[in-house]
Amino acid sequence: MLTADRRDDDGVWPDHVAALRAFLAVQSQWRVTLGPRGCVHHGLDYAGAEAGLRLAGIDPDPDLWTQVRIIESGAEAALNEA
Repeated sequence: MLTADRRDDDGVWPDHVAALRAFLAVQSQWRVTLGPRGCVHHGLDYAGAEAGLRLAGIDPDPDLWTQVRIIESGAEAALNEA
């Protein structure tokens, strides 16, 4: 498994490594509510995500941010499966 501090990129296309690393750097920045059905993930807290990216030394240019948002969308769907 690829984590933010690991360099093993096996299984990840080179064009996507930067976006995956960026997402992993901010993977704890979810907006979550608790309701009768349990936790609902609403997406990343973008202010927290931007701060996390910058603190990790990652420049969130528009192309990278678009890729992170695509990963976010898939992760949100998977996290909210019933």
